[in-house]
Amino acid sequence: KQRVGWDTFKIGIQKKSRLLGGAVVMKFYFSPTKNFLYIPEGPVLDYTKADSEMLFHELISEIDTIADFKGKQLTTHLRIEPRLFAVPAYFERFSKAPYNLEPRNTRMIDLWISEESLLSNMKPKGRYNIKIAERENVQVLVMEPDALRAKSFMKIYKETTERNTFEGKDSPYFELLFEHLKATGNGKFFAAYYNDELLAAALVILHGDRATYFFGASSNSNRNKMAPYKLHWEIIRHLKKNGYHWYDFWGVTPKDALPSHGWHGLSRFKEKFGGELFNFIGAYDFVYNEKLYTEFLKESKEI
Repeated sequence: KQRVGWDTFKIGIQKKSRLLGGAVVMKFYFSPTKNFLYIPEGPVLDYTKADSEMLFHELISEIDTIADFKGKQLTTHLRIEPRLFAVPAYFERFSKAPYNLEPRNTRMIDLWISEESLLSNMKPKGRYNIKIAERENVQVLVMEPDALRAKSFMKIYKETTERNTFEGKDSPYFELLFEHLKATGNGKFFAAYYNDELLAAALVILHGDRATYFFGASSNSNRNKMAPYKLHWEIIRHLKKNGYHWYDFWGVTPKDALPSHGWHGLSRFKEKFGGELFNFIGAYDFVYNEKLYTEFLKESKEI
């Protein structure tokens, strides 16, 4: 994030060297004179404990020191997006953000069950398409992400964005991301081939006991080989073998979404692999400057 224009800060609360809570805070300068603070998937702490309110307010107080209240740069607001299913009462000074920066609804697969159970939990069409790909001898490789693989991914990613008419990331972004994940060991690149032709690929982020499907793409060629189904089945098997608890598909439509929703087709694809729907509270804003916050909302676009 630092290399694409954000300042980042790490804040933690410790007691006798034991970490009780924390946040990775990002500061984004969206104009020459304005910025906002953002905490993706956080603040992180045990919200079920009695001291969670105290820890939360201590974290926010420390985060406030990062905000700019005078000078040439001013902070409009702090946006938080914890993975919670209900809003704690002590969020009362935060208001629901007009849009979320991370998916509010996701589908996750519990990997701590047998392969037979994983298959039986899939939709019949999902199992059927995996068998087609296996019969067609689609091969899936697990690789370290690097700039060269970012370029090969970009070729079919461009086909995917054009086919599904959405705006994607550019090649320098992926080269930077792939190289960073290679250096930190926090990602794997999965690629499905048919006769040495790349048909589908996925970049998976690894952190703690959760693996997240972050970016994916599929070629316009040989779509009848069902390569994306084989790809994700092998991702699931690899993650299970390596001890991960959850495979997070990272973003699906809400349960009551209409077929016109932009993620409808992608969500139906993910649904074929089974798993459980998780619905989080989404983004909440603490407004530092009402006037500048109103200007921010006018200037920003929904993500």
